Amino acid sequence: MLPGMASLMQIAGSVTVVALFILLLTSAAAAEEQTGKVLVAVYAAGGSLETDYGLITEDITQMVTGAANTTPQTLELLVAYGGSARPGWQGMTIANRSGLAHDLADGRLGNRTDAVAWYPDASMGNASTVGTFLRTIRAGYRYDRVFLILIGHGEAYTGMLFDQNHKEDPLTTAELVKGLEIGGFNVEVIGLDTCLMSTLEVASRLSGYSRYMIASEESEPAEGWRYDSFISGLVKNPDAPVSDIGRSLLETYLANPAQGKTLSVLDLDEAGVVTASLDRLSKLLLPLLDTPEGYRSLADAFNKTQQFGLTSEGVLDPATMDLIGFAEEINRIDPGLEGPSDDLINATKAMVILSGHDDRVPGAKGLAILSPVQINPGFYQYYHDEAFITPSWDRLLARYLEITDQVDPAHLRSEKNETREMPQ
Repeated sequence: MLPGMASLMQIAGSVTVVALFILLLTSAAAAEEQTGKVLVAVYAAGGSLETDYGLITEDITQMVTGAANTTPQTLELLVAYGGSARPGWQGMTIANRSGLAHDLADGRLGNRTDAVAWYPDASMGNASTVGTFLRTIRAGYRYDRVFLILIGHGEAYTGMLFDQNHKEDPLTTAELVKGLEIGGFNVEVIGLDTCLMSTLEVASRLSGYSRYMIASEESEPAEGWRYDSFISGLVKNPDAPVSDIGRSLLETYLANPAQGKTLSVLDLDEAGVVTASLDRLSKLLLPLLDTPEGYRSLADAFNKTQQFGLTSEGVLDPATMDLIGFAEEINRIDPGLEGPSDDLINATKAMVILSGHDDRVPGAKGLAILSPVQINPGFYQYYHDEAFITPSWDRLLARYLEITDQVDPAHLRSEKNETREMPQ
């Protein structure tokens, strides 16, 4: 998908237009702050998942069903949705559990006015929109635990949550971080119910804004997570540790018969150690590229590592690769690097609290990173800011891609895929 360039001024303009409307809707809530145990805050960009299949409506219906036998003092839902061409999904609508239940009574979401607020011109792919949603939480809700879940399409480090109403405007990781800064508070868990987002590129940027992250290394089945059991489990045990919550979510997720599933629970406090270990190893790998033999051995390691990027047709279009698997391949090609590569393996294992996968992706070990197998220098340069992790890894990738572009070793590339091109 092509990156969108929606203007930040859209949100500012929409606030002015609907200020009175929002004031009327929120005045009662502002008079008394809502408090409780668990707040599940959902930010959903419907895209084609909603327009073509109604899948985001199904997700939110499951959430409302799972929370049916509780009170807002135990668990509250606050959902921001938009980004679909379906009627009622323009801009961003924010609704709580009771409003969602009333709206969904006829099986459709977005055709009733039970909203906390509505921003008709907002793009879901905009930092200001995320920030507005989070400021709504900060202003009116005080909960012991806050889980922020993002739902929609995802394309690893290149972006996620594409807004159909704004030329497929993506929410980049940098924009998500900016939105979290605007919101002004940290959450306990960030859940990314999107494809290919359990990457070090994403996790390292979200470290400091959330303690934990739940995401998938591989593309997800269209149905995504099972929210009825996830929410009902929180209702029964609102104090459950994140590891238990993740384990339950993983069990229901892997029960989906679609193949190519992975899910990880990551401790974001460990991201800095992983990044530092990657930097040290990358410095030692750079000299390999000074000789043809060294280049070929590194290319072999990249290609033998578990790749991720399954398309809806089940074809592999590599976008990322498993980080632990890559470090293990480095051990095999050069035993002299065993110490630094083991450091990276151990640091990553400490970050991955829990992970699971099915038989289609046996090499999935919890955390992925950009794969250079099928990209060219132009593609990497275009997404450089989003893909950058640490200087030495950046230099290694840039040099490797430069050599690959010059020699074009066809035997090292998948026969089923062409080299990825920079978006036009």
